[in-house]
Amino acid sequence: MKKLLAVVLAAAMVIGIFGAMTTSAADTIKIGYVNPSTGALAGNGEGAQWVIDQMTAWVNEQGGIEIDGEMKQVEVVLYDSESDSAKCAEKAQKLVEEDEVDIILAIQTPETVIPVAATAERYGVPCVAIQAPVNPVAANVASGTECEWVFHAFWTIENVYECHKALWTAAGYGPGQGYKVGLAFATDADGSAWHDIFVQKLPEDGYVVVDPGQYPSLSNDFTSLANTFKSEGIDILAGTNIPPDFLNVYKACLAAGVEVGCITMGKCCLLPGDVSVLENDTKGLAQGIMTEVWWTPNYPFSSALTGVSSADLGAKYLADNGGDMPQPAGYAYAGLEIAINALKNAGSSDPEAIRDALKATELDTIVGPIKYDKEMLGLHYGDTVIAGGQWQLQEDGTEKLVVIDNTVYDVISVEGEYVPGNATSAK
Repeated sequence: MKKLLAVVLAAAMVIGIFGAMTTSAADTIKIGYVNPSTGALAGNGEGAQWVIDQMTAWVNEQGGIEIDGEMKQVEVVLYDSESDSAKCAEKAQKLVEEDEVDIILAIQTPETVIPVAATAERYGVPCVAIQAPVNPVAANVASGTECEWVFHAFWTIENVYECHKALWTAAGYGPGQGYKVGLAFATDADGSAWHDIFVQKLPEDGYVVVDPGQYPSLSNDFTSLANTFKSEGIDILAGTNIPPDFLNVYKACLAAGVEVGCITMGKCCLLPGDVSVLENDTKGLAQGIMTEVWWTPNYPFSSALTGVSSADLGAKYLADNGGDMPQPAGYAYAGLEIAINALKNAGSSDPEAIRDALKATELDTIVGPIKYDKEMLGLHYGDTVIAGGQWQLQEDGTEKLVVIDNTVYDVISVEGEYVPGNATSAK
């Protein structure tokens, strides 16, 4: 009898635990999130957990989201991709198969967006893709076939080209005068997409292309590239690279005595931490480098979902973390805004209902209005704003990315003017 009683009690405990787990799972709706928290792209992933905490706290304050007639909390399942594209796909697959998420956020550069978005499309899971240039995402996820489940928001490379051209012009190297542009692009999806459009558009605008060829990411020897730039006498150095690649490109150029009038670099010079490393390794020669600006707390946008303004969000991040809110963290907030808004509008856990609500998105977010009203190679996307910035030395000795040009989107306010004196500006 004692053995029988023990078995009955054990079975009751298992049933109770299983019931509690089932109830807990039933009380939430899940968002999957793959983030480069470590590795070469870790700067882009900075602030992800803080943003997740802000958004889930807001949902809690509202009492949850009504899904299938019941109020549910939002659970964000976060995995670190280690900045590895293969691991991105692996983690995305885990989110679908094991965690059974209801919607996925694909974010932080093409290297991490493409594998996550492609996995979501393959499994038929609604996907908010954000913060990667539209062109490589369209080419690698849609490839000419209409995407059913992935909806993307960011700027196109055509727009970023115009942004960089405006920065060259501000530095005195405007179009139509035969200035030589040296290109530094890796062979990854992002670098290839930028390379092809820059090679096409530069001659159309009267620039001379100096293209030493693309290189595998994480290469160590850029001597040949630097020697080509030196022998051709380039005026402008342009490209997009992960931070370790640009650091090696830059040091090779300095060692070879390459002198340029201005430098514009995407991706690798967006964040204070990356520029600080560049400054330290080049003995203070990163001052004056220019790049695109996606978002800052000074941008004139507010969230229609949470009511928070860019300025308020930036101030809270500064108070909580002791530093300025990074550009990518603003997009992380926007991505979760879009996902939660789609879940609210769907009012259902049915994947097709969530997908249809996502497709119909028209939302003012922290990074500006998002509407999926454009298409490229079968990818539904919406444009986001972009401005031109320059890293400028401040009175306290720190470097700050200052918006100096709003040619592409004049809704963004200019914060300052171009300051002469670039890293290798002997010209």
